[in-house]
Amino acid sequence: MTAHLVWILLIYGVGAAVVHLMYIRQAVQAYHNGEDSRTISPGHRATRYIVITSNDGDRVEWVMRSLNILAWLHRRPLHVTVLDDESMDDTLPILTRLLRYSHMEVSVISSRFSPGNPVLPKSGGEKQVVIDLRTVKSLADAPFVP
Repeated sequence: MTAHLVWILLIYGVGAAVVHLMYIRQAVQAYHNGEDSRTISPGHRATRYIVITSNDGDRVEWVMRSLNILAWLHRRPLHVTVLDDESMDDTLPILTRLLRYSHMEVSVISSRFSPGNPVLPKSGGEKQVVIDLRTVKSLADAPFVP
């Protein structure tokens, strides 16, 4: 019985070591090719999330934390542009506080937008996902997954 347990642990250890060595090899190759080692997963291109807010202090923290977790889980570059439609509540202070702890590239644009959709930034080859908190009734309806 003990011998079987030793073999199981040995095989598990060798498998884990092989996975780590393959990851390190990919990271070194990406470094030598001038690529960002965090984007070495094949087939994953950058995603830009556009979050449109207007007095959404009660929901913007959950959205930003969810996107931060999504970026960490998928290990892909995640860029977030927050278009704030002249919020008068605590939306902007919440965003400012969250940016210090974020693993994402976040830009905040505060302005008055016309009714309907504001002018969205150019994609530059990135996939864009728009989360308009002004129209989303429930966060369950927000398109977090690209």
